Amino acid sequence: MSVATDSAPARAPETCSSRGWLTAERLRLYAAAILLIECGLVGAWWYGHWILANPSIPLIGWDFAVYWSASGLVQTHGALGAYDWELLRAAEKPLLGQTFGPFAYPPTFLLLVYPVASVSFGVGLLLFSAIGIALYIGAIKATAGSEISDWLIPAIAFPGIWAALLAGQNSLLTAAACAVALLQMRKSAVVAGACIALICIKPQLGVLVPLMLLCEGRWKVFASAALATAVFVALPAVVFGHDVFPAFLHSMVMFREAVAEHGGAVLRGAPTVFAMLRTAGVDVAMAYACHAAVAAIVAVICAWIWLTRARVALSASALVVGTLLVQPYMIYYDLAWLAIPITLLAADMVRHGGSRVERLILVLTWLAPAHALLVVLGLPTPQLAPLLLLALLAVIVRRHRAARCQGSAT
Repeated sequence: MSVATDSAPARAPETCSSRGWLTAERLRLYAAAILLIECGLVGAWWYGHWILANPSIPLIGWDFAVYWSASGLVQTHGALGAYDWELLRAAEKPLLGQTFGPFAYPPTFLLLVYPVASVSFGVGLLLFSAIGIALYIGAIKATAGSEISDWLIPAIAFPGIWAALLAGQNSLLTAAACAVALLQMRKSAVVAGACIALICIKPQLGVLVPLMLLCEGRWKVFASAALATAVFVALPAVVFGHDVFPAFLHSMVMFREAVAEHGGAVLRGAPTVFAMLRTAGVDVAMAYACHAAVAAIVAVICAWIWLTRARVALSASALVVGTLLVQPYMIYYDLAWLAIPITLLAADMVRHGGSRVERLILVLTWLAPAHALLVVLGLPTPQLAPLLLLALLAVIVRRHRAARCQGSAT
């Protein structure tokens, strides 16, 4: 679905190429330069770990190592082994050394990664990464529509994709599922519902979806998503047995206390309001309270956007930005989701115009995952992504208000 199908009247676009230093040609050139740097850095990272055997350089795909180890435990010890921290620690040691990563995912994701240990770690990582890239590129191509003709280089160079690939994370899969769900809501309730159900591999990323569907009155999509989610959640119980869910919940309680609330290095990599406050020394209760206040305001703003029937690009962008803002626990690689609002808003600015400030915020948001990763690697600054996300939400609100005023005037 192209954003050009929106019913709002188009006006003469004030595109990136119309004036100023931030032209479309320069953006493509900058993106290509950043892509070359990213390829060089990843190559140097791989060389340093595998060839030089530098112990200070972590394994590429460290989170996939957790998936692969959990898969091996399921195949040898049963599904409960994936949530047994001692078994998992021993399984991960050949790949991660003394570093330990709990399998902090529900049984729905365990079902998807169950077969990956059937191949070697290297082959599994390559296949997992290739599938993620293919799904991501396909989703961004569909999202860009006909408004953005030169989307490929900025999409591939987007730091969010590289952060996800370095970690071996599932962010590209969930981002693609979200993008397709948003694009199919007005076309196929069944496809949209199935994609929403897939987000259940990271349930916290679907928290605002029911609110959006209710506010926009998308009852068929709501029913389809509810049915698909119920089936998807029931499948692990059928395959692994009912005991897998209590084991998952027990593991998540330990994960919350040991990692999400008190994990110093992990919190530095979490671009959320809660994590910013925790790394600044705020106690857990106050950090949760402040985060909850921000999340409530964001949810109200998003509900207003959906209730007042914003055009597709703004409505969908609000869902993604709002989803990322309301999370108390989210890691830098989840910022791969920002590819969706960046693409939608870029296309919207081509069609409806955009100010220099709006375009600048969009560029800074495109760079946000790179900064978030650099903070983890030692950059002595706090995470700035929450501030950029709030700025991007303000851009969405401003554009929606302008469209409503224009509609009233006509």
